[in-house]
Amino acid sequence: MFFHYGLLEETRKEIKNIRFFREDVEINAEEYEVIHDYDEAYENAFDREYEELEGQMWVDILEDEIGEVRGIIYEHDNYAELNKIVRGIEIPELDDIEFPIDDISVEQEMYSEIELCAKSRFICGKGNAFFESLFKAYKLGVWSCGWRNGKIIVYVPADK
Repeated sequence: MFFHYGLLEETRKEIKNIRFFREDVEINAEEYEVIHDYDEAYENAFDREYEELEGQMWVDILEDEIGEVRGIIYEHDNYAELNKIVRGIEIPELDDIEFPIDDISVEQEMYSEIELCAKSRFICGKGNAFFESLFKAYKLGVWSCGWRNGKIIVYVPADK
């Protein structure tokens, strides 16, 4: 199996440049559903069950998507060795990001999602559309917090 070490390094550099809730951000409404209410964003991220997805929550969607990515590893005879490599990936650049929301559960969720994006790129390159869209949202400096109508929901404060 071929891992994308070069893309992982590129991704680490991109992570270093993430700045949340910048004034100059432009969000593509075709790709993302934008919300401005923090309480709605929190509910989408942690509490909402999406009827269109048979009651799944945002965390379920993320787990399903990373499960598909990890499934690529399990197609190989040496999957245990490959999985150990992926589990061992650390993204220290995440520790330097200034997370804008003073809520540890939100910060941990954002941190975890960005880490999943990096691992997806390491395994699939830029071939996983879901994680590429998720990573693009984080590079735009928004909080990806849910799913609606086939789009990732992103939170941007109203005053931005």
